[in-house]
Formats: sequence, structure tokens, C-alpha cells
Amino acid sequence: MKNKGLVYLVASLLWVGCGSSSIAKLNRPNGENLSKLVRPQPTQSGMYINPDTKQPFDGEYDVVENGVRLRIEIRDGWPHGRWQRWYPSGRLHEEYNLVKKQRDGLQRSWYPNGQLMLEANFRDGKLRNAKTWNLSGAVASTVTDGSGNLILFDTEGNKRRDSVYINGTKK
Repeated sequence: MKNKGLVYLVASLLWVGCGSSSIAKLNRPNGENLSKLVRPQPTQSGMYINPDTKQPFDGEYDVVENGVRLRIEIRDGWPHGRWQRWYPSGRLHEEYNLVKKQRDGLQRSWYPNGQLMLEANFRDGKLRNAKTWNLSGAVASTVTDGSGNLILFDTEGNKRRDSVYINGTKK
């Protein structure tokens, strides 16, 4: 009888965890962590608010929609910290860091087969260095000291964009 209850508990947890629910983990200032079904809503300005309180959202937004998982750290309503997205297979697609709404630090993107697609370093929202690879793994482009051509590809390896950067800014 005890095993039957355990089976129901595990099945319930799996059912809740595998759906396409929107779960945000809220962290209170005192460090207390609460899990709650809340989906922060983006405003036109890009700020995320709590739909119930209409106050700036604070915490981690972790959602799976159409098989794609997205996790964003949000502080005072603005994406701030680690931003990650996964393919439906569960393999990491891309990740980067945001500080005051700007990319800062290392950004990486991968093809569905796990091959590295892009590796870039940003400082204060400006591109410092980057390298891209085509689907077969050959280097496709480089940016050094904020200047150069950056060729981006889609997940199937097709050329998506060819951008010129000068002093860290796209021209």
C-alpha cells in the first residue's frame, strides 16, 4: 500500500514537471526561495512585470514552450544575469550574460548536433572578440578587438547574416 502512494506521488510530480507550464522561481530579498506558477509579462519597454501585482518581476523565469526551454534571470523587472535557451532535444542552444540589459561576458551558441556555432565576448554591450563556425566545424568568421566581419548561421547551417563590426558596434 505504501508503494502505491509513492507511485502516485512520483507520477504526479512527473506530470506536473513535464507539461508546458510557465514556472518562475521567485527569490525573496532574504534569500527565501519560493516556487510558484507565475509567468512574468514583458511590457513594451522590455521590462517584465508580475501579472498579479503589476510590480517589476524579480527572480528566475524558467519555461518550456513547444519543447523549447528558456531560462532568464530577472532583476527589478529587467533581464540581468544568465540567459539560456535549449533545443527540444534538451541540448543547450545558446547562453550569454546580461548586465543592465546589455550583453557582457561570454556568449556561446551551438548547432543541434552539438557543434559550436558562435563564441563571442562582450563588454558593456560591445562586441570585443568573436568566432563563428559552419556546421561542419570550419571557422567561418572572426572579430578581433571589436572589428571584423561576423557571419551568423541558422540552426541548419545556412548563412543568416553577414555583419561588419567596427570598435564593437555593428555597422
